[in-house]
Amino acid sequence: MTDELERAYAGLDALAQLTDALTDPRPAHADERPLYVGWGMLATVHRQAAAVVLLHRHGLGHETAPNRRSMLEHAAQIWWLAEDGTDAVESMNHALKYKQQKLREAADDSGISYDATVADAVQAAVLPPTSAQTYNQIGHLLKRIGPPLHAIYAGESMLTHASLTSAERFFSGPGTDTVELLTTPRYPDDAPGPDTRAPYIALVLTWFAMTAFNRLLSGQPWIDALQRIAQEAGIEDSAT
Repeated sequence: MTDELERAYAGLDALAQLTDALTDPRPAHADERPLYVGWGMLATVHRQAAAVVLLHRHGLGHETAPNRRSMLEHAAQIWWLAEDGTDAVESMNHALKYKQQKLREAADDSGISYDATVADAVQAAVLPPTSAQTYNQIGHLLKRIGPPLHAIYAGESMLTHASLTSAERFFSGPGTDTVELLTTPRYPDDAPGPDTRAPYIALVLTWFAMTAFNRLLSGQPWIDALQRIAQEAGIEDSAT
């Protein structure tokens, strides 16, 4: 096992211990909803990280691209909640209403029967407008946080979805006399691929999510621990 992987496993364990010890979270602001929504997002990040580690240990690091992409989405939403608070929650409600309407339309078009109680309630809800709604688009949100995150997300999406990028990992030699068909993915030799670094990527995304969530907690109790974990794990920027 490489030093990076050892640090990644140790860092993820330390972050999980911090989360497990949070038995009585106190919100930093009067509106408690950002904290509770953020907690749901953070729990998802931790479970996705566990899935990344499990798959990687079984030689399936390449297949963790959807998990890594999901982690980035959820971590970004936690950051948004920490930045915009109530506006972010209200914006998420707008997105939920829109998606529920699309789900209802798809079910109606398919002739699927369902209990319309929830769908009717969602449709009837009157939501206050918010200027933050544009950040329901993940691309807009990631660009706001930092353009490199948007670039990483675009790359992960190309490995997650059916694309030429995902397909070409499984053949080599096009345009030459010999084309080799592969059953395991192959990445260029000049740089480690995300398949080998998946646990470290999961660590960085989990740390980022917890750094954002810490801002939703009264007194930001994780500041010192997060800085220590970042230093021990080799995360370059340990600012909280």
